[in-house]
Order: sequence, then structure tokens, then C-alpha cells
Amino acid sequence: MRFKLTQAENPSHKAPVTCVGWSTTEEVYSAGDDNLLLSWSVSDAKSMKVLQFNKDLYPTDMQFLPRTNGSLGKHGDIILITAADGKFHILNRNGRIERSIEAHKGAVLVGQWSNDGTGFLTGGEDGFIKIWSRSGMLRSTMVSSDNSIYAACWSPDSQSIAYSNGKCIIIKQLAPNTKPQKWKAHEGIILCLAWSIVSELLVSGGEDCRYRVWDSSGRQIFSSALHDNHIVSLSWSPNGDLFAVGSYNTLRLCDYSGWSRSLDKPNSGCIYKMCWSADGTQLAAACANGHVLFAHVIERDVHYANFTASLTERKTVTVNDVQSETSEILDIPDRVIQISMRYSHLVLTTPIQCYIYNTSNWNTPVIFDLKEGSVILLKLVEKHMMLIEKNNVNIYNYQGKLIASPRWPNMRPETLKSSHISLSSDTLIVRDSGDPKLVYIIDLNGSRSSGVENTVKIQHSMHISHISLDQWGPSNHRNMAALDKARDLYIVSVRSPNKIFSKLGRKIESFQWNSDENILAAIQDTLLIVWYCPQASFDSGLLKLCSFHYDSPELGRSPRINDFVANSVSVRRADGSLVNVQISPFPSMLLKYIQENKWTEGLNICRTMNNKTLWACMAVLSTQNNSDTMDIAEESFANINHYDKVYYIQDIKRLSNKLQQKAALSLLAGKHQEAESLLLHNGMVFPAIFNNLKLHKWERALELAIKHKTHIDSVLFLRKYYLNNLGKSENNNRFTSMQESTKYDDDIVKEKIDNEIYKMNNFVKEKN
Repeated sequence: MRFKLTQAENPSHKAPVTCVGWSTTEEVYSAGDDNLLLSWSVSDAKSMKVLQFNKDLYPTDMQFLPRTNGSLGKHGDIILITAADGKFHILNRNGRIERSIEAHKGAVLVGQWSNDGTGFLTGGEDGFIKIWSRSGMLRSTMVSSDNSIYAACWSPDSQSIAYSNGKCIIIKQLAPNTKPQKWKAHEGIILCLAWSIVSELLVSGGEDCRYRVWDSSGRQIFSSALHDNHIVSLSWSPNGDLFAVGSYNTLRLCDYSGWSRSLDKPNSGCIYKMCWSADGTQLAAACANGHVLFAHVIERDVHYANFTASLTERKTVTVNDVQSETSEILDIPDRVIQISMRYSHLVLTTPIQCYIYNTSNWNTPVIFDLKEGSVILLKLVEKHMMLIEKNNVNIYNYQGKLIASPRWPNMRPETLKSSHISLSSDTLIVRDSGDPKLVYIIDLNGSRSSGVENTVKIQHSMHISHISLDQWGPSNHRNMAALDKARDLYIVSVRSPNKIFSKLGRKIESFQWNSDENILAAIQDTLLIVWYCPQASFDSGLLKLCSFHYDSPELGRSPRINDFVANSVSVRRADGSLVNVQISPFPSMLLKYIQENKWTEGLNICRTMNNKTLWACMAVLSTQNNSDTMDIAEESFANINHYDKVYYIQDIKRLSNKLQQKAALSLLAGKHQEAESLLLHNGMVFPAIFNNLKLHKWERALELAIKHKTHIDSVLFLRKYYLNNLGKSENNNRFTSMQESTKYDDDIVKEKIDNEIYKMNNFVKEKN
């Protein structure tokens, strides 16, 4: 991946260009020390004068109002321009100055709209940072510093700001009476700062000739090598996977984790400001020699199976087949914005159309027109693909037919991140844009327009940062993996009545589902873990047996999952290099056999390989199924030396009641609430209560007894008996009050309990 640079033959500005901004994806505005505001056509690099400023107005920064819903004024695009005379100016795109406000003493060095478009900040040589309304009314003075404010930016949620103070970065909340967060970031004065809306990472550059990447807590992710000159400008791409670094005669394209993807040395002088287009494919840079530099991202690669597709030019995609050593050149009428390849299909989007190619036939793509234009996100699954535009989310099949247009509460497609939405062939999940603890589950098997009324929601106890669905198996077994802010990874069965978060691991940096099977890979600190059977999360011992651990120095510091296809996990190191880790193919074969209900073939693999990992996977899968596979479960647990479970299964087999067998098997599979629901639904109240007592869920047992008005005395008696054996006194107020208000005879209750247990354990008599 690299930049392709273009610029006009002769500079249109007669003095250094100090700032640039994108009006549309085809039009750029620039302003410079020659007091000119110019409009540029990106396609031919030709300029047109919009406004001649007053001779005393020297622009220092410029930004267009972010295009969020309802944020555009009556004059269309609104432009914020700050100047060296201490004023800021609000203009419309026609060049008419709507307001000019005296904001600072000395130059206003930075002006930034908030990400939600409700206001903006200005920072000046006088050391003040001020917050203003969209119309230019002063709201507050956030910062008063002894140092000039060279750089400032908004947090992704627009609830705090980050700014430079000499060699330090300070993050300050807008809320009053909150302590600022401060750390030393550079050895020289910090000159530029940028905060990604999507990745939520900060990047800073300064007079020490380095750029550094930070998380929002101030932890350093990356520090660059020494450059020849000061780092003057930085800019994040809209989708957060890239950022650009500008210096004297230097333009660098970097991955979000910091390592450099390409380096260009244009004859530009110092690059004062940079700005990305809304679709993330183009960059405009303001140069000291009077030029406006245009950079287009090319050589973006996508890989799947034996195919590699590369965007070699703005409108050209080259597909290479490494098996047959052949290549295809695909010429597209318009520039390519999104490119993705998965499940034997290559999908491209342009500003107006979508192209779907089948890997078996590159000559006749399926083409259809987009509803709104530029696609923000593109996701591919086995049968469908999802296109996210500014105001719509649409799901199509690979013939270009619209399958569904899902909707959910508080829907804001323009703010969606790739990590906050996930698609499978039958389910869509999305994190709420307002409440990061809330996830919506949408069933796609219903009507074409999946409305808000068909949405189910689940709540986590912490902020969720990444969600992803598995892709294979029946819809009633669909699982969601969720990573929260504390870096804990959970798995949730999204179709179960009781959607419980079961923890898989801690300190998880990244994770990804396998493309072909429901196998999950994750980076835990610097360790690669592959869970062949994540459903085993209910039992830590089984989960460990069902996993593969790869700990090697070659992964280095801060690795992350790049891809997980078939039996190969691709890991991206901190320096950008890729490491491919091979995993055993046999768990994948076993999962395929079980999905096809070929239990005999699955057993043959386990018996042939005689591997504990395979036997553990078989044990989990057989208990997750039904009572017909109890013999397989018994053999599997015996081969991994879990004899307690073997004896438990033998006891289950002796039960004469099929419902009790099924409930007992659900308990073995860790599905406690499913077992309880099954028993209650069939009128077996005491077994449901007794299971909760055995699991020490005393309050739930009492709750069931009160609800069904039976066995209250039994629960109280067993609770008292349990505490007496421990030599403890009652400390639960609810049990204390119930013990005082309920009169019962211990001997009668004990006899009643014995009778119920006898009925429950009504074994079938075995022949001698």
C-alpha cells in the first residue's frame, strides 16, 4: 500500500499554503499566506478562486463542518478558518464570511469542529483553548496555559479534548471538576496531534523529529525512528486504519499501529496541514512551496485462498491466482473506494455502483447502483454481503438482489465502526451508538425489512469494544464473541432464551473467527490462543483442553490477528511483518463431521489420533447435542480422564424420565438456566429447585419456591442445615425474615425431601 502523488504543474498560490479541507470527495479548498481561498478539482488538479481575503488575514487552520445527520446549515457546507490576527471566521462554501470573531490574543494556531458537529474549539498563542457553539458563541474557556497551544483535537465521543503543552500531552474532560490526564510524550515541543474516531488512538509529532502512537490512557503503542526534520502535520484516515505523517519534503503513510507502509519525498517544502477525503482513498496536503499535493492510496491488497486482488491504480484492480500463476486486470469506470474478497467473491464499490465478481468468472460481474453513493463499510459472509452507507444498511446476495434493510433503535449508520457490527448468514448484531454496553440482535430469516420490533437486545456490565459472530452451523447455535474495555473476551449464544456472557480469556488484544469453522483465535498479551471449541467456556478445565497455545519470540511485542483462514492464523507483528502459524486440521475435520451429523466418522478420527484435544472437543459437542449421544460423551470423557463426568452420565442413563435426562445433560453442558426452564415447563418444580440448591444458588431456589408456592419449608430447612454444618449464622435478610415467618417441623420436612429425591431418582432396575 502506498500513495500515488499528483499536483498542478505550476503552483496556484503565490505564497505557502497553510491549510486544506475537503468539500466533497472531488473538491478541495486551500488557503495560504497569499490571502487566497481556492477550490480544486481533484480529477485534473485545476484551481478556481473562491475568495480574496483581507490583506491582513493569514489563515492558519481550516476545517469543514463534519457531515453528520442534521449538521448542515441552510447554506450547505460550513467552513471554519482560523487566522494569525487572533480571529476565526465562519464561511459558507461560496466564500461568504458569515461571522468573524476576535478569539485570542496573538495567532489562533488551531481550530477543530467537534466530531458531532455541535461546536468547535480554538487554541492560540496566548495559551488558551476555548469552546464555541456552531454559530460562534463562546461556551467556555477550557484551558489556560503558560505555553502556546500548537495542537489540539477532540476525543471520539466529543466529551474531552487532547492538547499539547510543551513536551506533554494533556487530556481534559469537558465535564467540570475532573482531573486532567497528563504525560510527557516527546523530547521536544509537540507540534501536531490527531485522535482517531474509529481506532481511538492518538498520534503525536514534534520537534524531536519523531511521531508516536498512544492509546487514550497514555500508554505508548509505537515510537518512530528519528526523521531528518520536525514532524509538522498528522492526519487519520476516516476508517482509522491509516494515518499520514508530514514533514519537510516528506510524506509517510502509516498503519494505525505505527509502522510505515510507504515513504515519499516530494519536492514540496514543509507540509503544513493534511486532510483525508471522507471515503478514505485520497489525501490533500498544504505545501510551503505554494502547491497543493494530492495523494491517492493505491496497491491496497486483499487475500483469500489462492487469490490476491490489488488496487494497482485508482480505477484498476489486478487479481493474481498463485495456483495457476495467472492474472486478471479489471478496469472499473470510476475510482474504487471499497474492496473485499471472501467466499469465492470479489466485491468492489465506486462512488455510484457496486461490482460483484465470482472467482470462477472474472468477465461478467454483477453490477447494481448504490442508493446513496459512497459506502462506509463493506462486510462479506458466505451467502450475503452488507453495504453500510450514510443513512442505510442494506444486505444483498451475490446476485445483487436486496435481501434485507435492517433497522434498530438509535440507528446512526454514519458512526458505525467495523468492530461494532457483525453479520452471519442468518443474524446481524450491532452495538448501540449511544450506550456502548448494549448490543442489538436482529434475525435476518424474517421479513425483508427487519424493523425495530424484531430486535432483541442484550446488556453487558462494561463497555463493549469489539463484537463478532461465528459463521457456521444452525442459527439456533449462533454465538457472538465480545471483547470489553477491560480486555476480557466473552462468548454469548445469541439465540438462547438466557443470553449469558461466558468468559473465554483475559488481557485479549485482538480476536477473529475462522472463515470455515466456528474456531476462535485470539492474542492474549503476546500469546496466540486458538479455541477449537469455544462452547466449552462453562468449564475452564475443558476449555483449556480444547485450545491450542502458541508462545514464540517471533510474534514479538504487540502482535495482532490479521486473518484466520482454514488451518492458518496470520499474525501481524508490531513492525508490520506477517507470521503464519499453522494449526492442526483434525479439529476442523471433527467439527465438519458433527455439523453433518456424522458422529461415527467423528469418533473414528478421535480413536485414530487418540489426542486429548480431539476427545475434549468431542465431549463438549456431544453434551451440547442431545441424549442420543450420551454414549459418545461417556467415551470422550473417559479418554480425557474426567471420571466424575463419566459416573454422572451413567447416572443420567439410569433415569427413567426422558425430560430429567435432558435436563441433567443440559446441566453437564453448563446450560443451567435451560435445564431449569425445561423442568419448570413440564411441572417438575422440586427438581428445578433442588438443582439450584446443589449449585448453591440459594436465592434463586427460594424465589422459585415462593413463586410456585411449594417447598418453601424445604429450601429453608436445607439452608439452615447447610449453615449449621459450616458453623455459620444467617446473614441474608431475606432468609432471616422467611425463617421467622414460616413455621415447619424439621422431621416432616426431611421426610418430604427424601420422598421427592426418591421420586426424582427413580432408577430403572437393572438386570443382574
